[in-house]
Amino acid sequence: MTKSPSVPQKRGRRSFISRKLTLGQYFPGQSSVHRLDPRLKLLASVSVMSLLMWVESWPALGFWILAVAVAVQRTQLPPKLFLRNLRAFLWLFAITIALHALSPGLNAEAQSLNNVGTDPRFRVWGISISWAGALMGFKYSLRLALLIIITGVLSFTTVPTDLTDGLERLLKPLQRWRVPVHELAFMTTLALRFVPAIIDEAERIHRAQLSRGAHFSGSLLARVQALVPLLVPLMVATFHRADDLAIAMEARCYRGSTGRVPFREMRFASRDFWMATSVLVCVMLTVVFEKLPSF
Repeated sequence: MTKSPSVPQKRGRRSFISRKLTLGQYFPGQSSVHRLDPRLKLLASVSVMSLLMWVESWPALGFWILAVAVAVQRTQLPPKLFLRNLRAFLWLFAITIALHALSPGLNAEAQSLNNVGTDPRFRVWGISISWAGALMGFKYSLRLALLIIITGVLSFTTVPTDLTDGLERLLKPLQRWRVPVHELAFMTTLALRFVPAIIDEAERIHRAQLSRGAHFSGSLLARVQALVPLLVPLMVATFHRADDLAIAMEARCYRGSTGRVPFREMRFASRDFWMATSVLVCVMLTVVFEKLPSF
């Protein structure tokens, strides 16, 4: 039998939602980041993200750009997967920069943080734009972009079930105060798992509305009005998925953490200790770079 030639798919047929967001999905691999203990990846991600919220100097931000780039390279995943998530937040980056550039109340703070002696301004269409404010908005946008990429590194390289087990074991000491640790971890993982499912559902509804003659272009008001026939069935479908999931869990006699035992034991390997050491070194270098003068 001769194989029929494969028909290439048109790139423009895919929905704009699935092209721009991949958070919450897992991509199998055999990289060193994939093989790390999920507890260590959770702790490292939360620690680095908290540290990035504290970083203010440009040398420290530049150092973390290099560190995150190395982490992305170690995942052995295409960099476009991480850049695709950033494209979905371009509007937020633009709003952040614009608000800081146009807000007069933030110019003094931006001037002091960026070590700008005199606040240079330039006018576009009669609007005065602060260079120090725009620079401060760009710094916050860069920090947010790094947080998004770190979240992608965690979700792309960790199986959702391992993420649940790791989070549950990290929060296990809270059970002494009767905190529902297992339920909290399970709800968090379900929320992450439902992100790609909701995206696929939105893509299906978007295509169905286009086939019925719906238009999602035009002015801003027209686009907002066109989203109504997309959001209403999306919410209904999401509730249906949640109901089906609850029925499936009840059919399998799911009763939370009562009587549950771990499927496999988690143990730290030598690569986990090397990773923890690398994170600690990066934290110490961040403190050093934070004291350097910004340009």
